[in-house]
Amino acid sequence: MWCLKLSKPIPPLKSVRRKRVLCFGTFDILHYGHVKYLKEAKKLGGDNSELIVVISRDSSVESMKGKKPIFSEEHRRALVASIKSVDKAILGTEGGDKLKILEEIRPDIVALGYDQWPAITWLEQELKERNIECEIVRLSKFGNEELNSSSKIVRQILRLRKDWTENSS
Repeated sequence: MWCLKLSKPIPPLKSVRRKRVLCFGTFDILHYGHVKYLKEAKKLGGDNSELIVVISRDSSVESMKGKKPIFSEEHRRALVASIKSVDKAILGTEGGDKLKILEEIRPDIVALGYDQWPAITWLEQELKERNIECEIVRLSKFGNEELNSSSKIVRQILRLRKDWTENSS
């Protein structure tokens, strides 16, 4: 058996923090556009990145959209957590400061959907005021699928229901 004698001890490996990518969303009726958005967001961080998804609270959805979500916040969180590219799905903050969670997570990248609030310049200013250095990326729309938004899916279901009702008489 060979044994090597080292002149200096080998230093322990430094643990390297994975690059954190953060996404926000309601994810009420999960569809292919959501899955593609999250997959592309994770790619922004490169190999071994960590994708954290913040799910809008029920109260936030109702306040922003004027209506309650179809699925509960916990149901939506669990669905998003089950997507392969997602490392962690958490609920957003309740009430008040919706961006407070950025101070806790301190992402390297914030990935926004093609039509998602907020405006990049506004978010850059907010992050600067909070002393958070990160890149903000607005991802482009994925394909031209007819059913690439929750509201389109709801409209299609209502159209089909009407057709089914009329044809079953």
